Amino acid sequence: MSISVRTLLKTTRLVVPSGMKLCSFNNISIRYNSTETKSYYKSWAELELPERQQFIKEFVKNYKKQFPKSKTNLSLKMLSLDMDKFEDSPAVFGIFYNDIYKELAREAGQSIIAQSVAAREENRFIHSTFKRLLIRKPSNIP
Repeated sequence: MSISVRTLLKTTRLVVPSGMKLCSFNNISIRYNSTETKSYYKSWAELELPERQQFIKEFVKNYKKQFPKSKTNLSLKMLSLDMDKFEDSPAVFGIFYNDIYKELAREAGQSIIAQSVAAREENRFIHSTFKRLLIRKPSNIP
C-alpha cells in the first residue's frame, strides 16, 4: 500500500512523540528532535559585550591551562587581543561558547552511563572547567 505525497501533505493530524518538535512551512511538516531544556545559563546571543569579553579572557586562560603545549594557544591569544580597544568580541569564541552550552544541555538530559560514554568522545571542552565559564542567567531569588 503506497500513499501519494499529495495525500501526506494534506494530512492535518500529526502525532508527535515526546521530545520531538514539529515545524510547518507551506503545508510541509518536518519532525525533528528537540534538545531544548530550561537552562540556567545565557546563550551566546543573550550575552552583552562585557560578558562576551569576560568569557573570552577566561576561556583563553583555561585553554592554555588545559592544553599547555597546544599551538592553538597562540591563535586564541592573538584573536583575543585588543577586544577592549575595538569594542568587539571575535565570533569564533561564540562557537566555542555554544559548544560548551550544548554539551551542558545534553548532559542534563542523560544518565550517568551516557555521560561517561560521551566523555570518551573527542571533545576538547568536555572538562568541567570549561563548563564553569558559562555566564549564568540572573535568578529571581533575592
